[in-house]
Amino acid sequence: MCHKAKVLNQTKNGFLVSCESCMVYHLTFGHFYLELTEMEFAYFGAFIDKIDVNHWHNTNCDNKIKRKIPIPTEQPNLFLMLNPTELNELKRLVFFKEQEPFQFISAADVDYDFIKN
Repeated sequence: MCHKAKVLNQTKNGFLVSCESCMVYHLTFGHFYLELTEMEFAYFGAFIDKIDVNHWHNTNCDNKIKRKIPIPTEQPNLFLMLNPTELNELKRLVFFKEQEPFQFISAADVDYDFIKN
């Protein structure tokens, strides 16, 4: 249990906490939670920084799933799946980047099945 937890960064869907007592980073993002040592956190950051969004979009273009970018885990059949927007937010969280300036979105950017009556 963390006694000296310090929030390092926070976004809409997650936050990053460092615990000086147990020397662990606690990363909560969307529906997943990770406890990472300093070395694991560095490896995780290096890994997500190198993810090629275009590669995964093209690889999974025929797939009906909405989240096409896999992040593998130690369990061979378990992946954390993200879409490009979530990956960018995760990078902002891990690398302490500021939020991108406000931009209007189009109807195509909204994750909703429109029903025309």
